[in-house]
Amino acid sequence: MTEKSADIPRHAPPKGASTRQQELLYDPNVATSSHAEQARTLIERVGTATLCTISHSHEGHPYGSFVTFAMDGEHPIFLISRLAEHTKNLLQNSKSSLLVAEGGDGNPLALGRVTLVGICEQVSDDERPRLKEIFVQRHPDSKFYADFGDFLFFRLEVDSVRYIGGFGRMSWFGDVDWAEAEPDPLYSSADGIIEHMNDDHQDAMLLICHTMSKATDATEPVMTGVDRYGFEMSVMTGDGRRPIRVAFENTCDNPDDVRSAMVNLVKIARSKV
Repeated sequence: MTEKSADIPRHAPPKGASTRQQELLYDPNVATSSHAEQARTLIERVGTATLCTISHSHEGHPYGSFVTFAMDGEHPIFLISRLAEHTKNLLQNSKSSLLVAEGGDGNPLALGRVTLVGICEQVSDDERPRLKEIFVQRHPDSKFYADFGDFLFFRLEVDSVRYIGGFGRMSWFGDVDWAEAEPDPLYSSADGIIEHMNDDHQDAMLLICHTMSKATDATEPVMTGVDRYGFEMSVMTGDGRRPIRVAFENTCDNPDDVRSAMVNLVKIARSKV
């Protein structure tokens, strides 16, 4: 029985021999999104996080709490009660960080997560209507308390970002890279694209793999990710499952673009047979 994409960790190291001894089976310079873009995309997909503040009542110890958030440009915003411990902490010390983690099955350390570090302060009353609209759109249930006087809007001004995309995929980057990065335009449709390709077009993916990577004898292709620049597969080799990445000839902004790009890749692959 062929494995499904949900059963294969996208960011885990390849199985088989030691990863230090395994040759990469695709061009290392293939077009791919930056860590900043991957982090922005993860943030866009997730609406809950752990807000870490400096405790005012426990001698400056870090204090982590569960929160919902929305994005005001590149900055997370929060609608939080005056009674909440993290609100009391922020009013005393605005230094904070926000941990946003990707959900999924299997080893949680193989999944992506982002930590945003910066200063989190209460916003002025004149911004409240605009921020309310943003927040309620992201979290519709908040409309029932968004106008309560004891709920305040805070915004985290991001200074630096730590991104971990799984084993061996991690980096720090600053506020400029974070501000300039954009979420991948396919983030909301990627799951549907992946399901369709794995259900209906494994033969096409295998042909692309055999002609556009070093995995010429691979079997059982499973698409594990897709973005504006290309897609990723996990294929079965003599060393176990290995990752393959293939770039599109042009960037894709929607599922129709991906469909055209895949058709073009198949045409190129067939010409190499």
